[in-house]
Amino acid sequence: MVSEFRISHVYRLVAVAATAVVAMSLVQPAGAGTVKELAGRWSGWGSVKLSNGATERVRCVATYFVKRAETLINQNLRCASASYKIDAKAHYNLKGDVLTGAWEERTHSAKGNVKGRMTGDGFKLAVRGKTFSASMIVTSSPCKQSINIFPSGLDVSRIAIGLKKC
Repeated sequence: MVSEFRISHVYRLVAVAATAVVAMSLVQPAGAGTVKELAGRWSGWGSVKLSNGATERVRCVATYFVKRAETLINQNLRCASASYKIDAKAHYNLKGDVLTGAWEERTHSAKGNVKGRMTGDGFKLAVRGKTFSASMIVTSSPCKQSINIFPSGLDVSRIAIGLKKC
């Protein structure tokens, strides 16, 4: 059985994944459309890998709302696995190639901030919370999103999530 402490950290890290989902969707590689294409419902699967090698699948659904001339993005994310559920929301601002924002996982009262910079086919992102930090590498296309999260100082070694809209 997974300890309550471990589950709490997994909740926070999957909420961090929500942050990455929005941020990577803002990336505009060659041939991609505008941030408006982010609006709507995305869904998919992922996995949480613990430092001891154990993994658990997670199913996620994200809904995005794009506002203010495509510079303000609001997100709702719900994820579930066999042993936990996530209910997160996030708010992001985009200026040039810089993304900043805040996220909150409502079930477990976890909060944090996000800072990132876009790259050619995605972005690099740093997420900070009161009790943890994580780095992310994200790639995106108009129909698919891929997120890899690498937390620091926790018993989770990696979170990987893929979402589709098309």
